[in-house]
Amino acid sequence: MILETERLILRPFLPEDAENMYALNEDPEVLQYTGDVQFVDVEATRVFLTNYDQYEKYAVGRLLVIRKEDQEILGWCGLKYHPEEDEYDIGYRFFKKHWGKGYATESAIASMDYGQNTLGIKRIVGRARIENSASIGVFSKLNMHYVEDFEEDGQHWVLYALEKSS
Repeated sequence: MILETERLILRPFLPEDAENMYALNEDPEVLQYTGDVQFVDVEATRVFLTNYDQYEKYAVGRLLVIRKEDQEILGWCGLKYHPEEDEYDIGYRFFKKHWGKGYATESAIASMDYGQNTLGIKRIVGRARIENSASIGVFSKLNMHYVEDFEEDGQHWVLYALEKSS
């Protein structure tokens, strides 16, 4: 599962991506709206990536985002299946120096297109903390519609969705 856009290549994580993914999560501003915590160390990141089973189980997953022109790793983007809710979500996380350059939107469009047009997924959701205006802006550019506000772990979130008609 390798996706391409005009500027980007999206590919599955490999264990050797651990240092970059650890570095991505090291920035508190990158994690501020995610609800996630930093990995303990690079080796814990490598173990996570080695055991990441979304690709094999569900034919989707978060993908490493690489800029074509110089092969720089920008972050990650992709779909994730949540079996307990029986739903797919779009997620993305980029190094701060790459914010505001359209990479989240570009990679999310490719991921959602793959999910809907290749896999036949009918509904993809996006969740963001209510104060994360950048992610909410990406949802808008993806033609997702607002569904509801909700609270989780004491934080206020919004839910957006894109539904493909049959």
